Amino acid sequence: MDGKNNDENLKREYRKDIGLWGVIMLALGGILGPAIAYAPVYTLAYAGPAGILAWPIAMIMIVPIGLVFAELGTTYPRAGGVAYYPSRTNGPVVGALNGWASMVGYLFVGPVIVFAVVEYMSFYYPPLYSNGTLTYLGIAVAEIVLVLVFAVNVMRIKHMGEINLILTIITLILIGIVIITLAFYFKPSNLVSKSVGGFAPYGFTGLFGAITLTVFGYGGFRQPIDYSEEVKDPGKSIPLAIIAALLISGFVFTMESLVFAGAVNFSGFGIASGDWAAFFQYSSPYATISKVLILPALVIIAIIVALIATFKDGVIYYGSTARVGEVLSRDDKFLPKLFNRMSLRGVPIYSIILVLIVTVVLVALGKSLATIIGIMVDGFLLSYAPGAVSLMVFRKTDPDTKRPFRVPVAGVLAPTAFIIANLLVYWSGFSSVEIIIPLDLAGILLIIVYNHYNKIDLKYAMYGIWMPVYLAFVLFMSYIGSSFFGGINLIIFPYDSLVFIVVTVIFYFIGVSTGIRGVEYINKKLTASEKQTPAN
Repeated sequence: MDGKNNDENLKREYRKDIGLWGVIMLALGGILGPAIAYAPVYTLAYAGPAGILAWPIAMIMIVPIGLVFAELGTTYPRAGGVAYYPSRTNGPVVGALNGWASMVGYLFVGPVIVFAVVEYMSFYYPPLYSNGTLTYLGIAVAEIVLVLVFAVNVMRIKHMGEINLILTIITLILIGIVIITLAFYFKPSNLVSKSVGGFAPYGFTGLFGAITLTVFGYGGFRQPIDYSEEVKDPGKSIPLAIIAALLISGFVFTMESLVFAGAVNFSGFGIASGDWAAFFQYSSPYATISKVLILPALVIIAIIVALIATFKDGVIYYGSTARVGEVLSRDDKFLPKLFNRMSLRGVPIYSIILVLIVTVVLVALGKSLATIIGIMVDGFLLSYAPGAVSLMVFRKTDPDTKRPFRVPVAGVLAPTAFIIANLLVYWSGFSSVEIIIPLDLAGILLIIVYNHYNKIDLKYAMYGIWMPVYLAFVLFMSYIGSSFFGGINLIIFPYDSLVFIVVTVIFYFIGVSTGIRGVEYINKKLTASEKQTPAN
């Protein structure tokens, strides 16, 4: 009887079913999601033709963050790893805040995904979407789409990976057709002519907004980290997947923006020449431009690629959210033990059900992408930043562990990654920051659950107090900063960004220093406790 139970328990664990191409397509599929259908146009809406540059600039900015997580994910493979690392290096306070930030960012992906699917459907069935929001019928359809995403996620990861592989390849082929077709209508004058406002009609402000928006796409690079326990050879596959996915998607997004800007006919859209910001009102801009150019076949292709890309992204992110929930329960003890139980198929079934319940509620409460996308992006960025601190703390406190991949010049790239992640939050504007910071600070309540399973050592917890203080600074700085980013302009641009960077660097080093001392303290305490425990 005991043998049977042991065999069943062995099966109830993550399965290493994802090979190299599966990991690459996981990262690429996570990036080329709903963003593929409108984000390249929305960067133009933010910045005019200068928005084209947002994609390569943002890609370069994201690379240091990607490299940080590549080392962490290959050295310490953990499903939902983004929530695991800061808890190990900086204690329960940082762990609770970062874990909650991760969950907040991921939980809002579900509504974004299903809203996007329904908005694309509304191109052919308008009753689903009206005046910028979903109708009640649209919300009902969104809930049905969410249940389909749930159904795929309860499958074994091998089958889910195969589905994603096929859908990602189809996405690349179809978006390639859209790009090549629109290139035949390209007019260089659209990029620089005074009649369209010139190359940068909205100045630096617009470009910064466009760069922040790109995170909605590029943020998917982290998927291999969240599935790392299910990767066959994480040391080889994860770094390659992250870099390959960023390069390929960066090229795709840039080309999408370029061909749209070159092919657009303002009068055909019924908007004033040079009014790039008006493109925010189009939820399916590539289908619309195909219709304007009288290309009915391309209209269909544009809608199909939007639906496929968005659905597969929902599947990937839903799984990531569940795995973050599982690690918050299993390793970090911030959620009840129920949520780390695995099914016989090797998936965190109760965490998957939890995500379904929460997302169903969020979908019912929200009505459009615009109401939640800023919150979601900032949630991602805030959960990226502590990884850079964790990297350097692990390097100091656990130097002997084999690292299949090492970040080159980590002493430079780690603080750079920390600065970039937080700077993008600041650039997203006070309207988003004033929501996401208080929401993330609420994560401190997870300490109550943590204390139930692990009695809190107050001295150890205090090593992480720098994190809530820093978050409060981000909120305060966003309020008093430049009006470019929604502040009261007490500190004008660019001095506000310079002040933000300087203070962020200081907090980075505080985080590394206190993290090292915290790990050393808790290790000494555990060693002393083991010595006092009599041998059996």
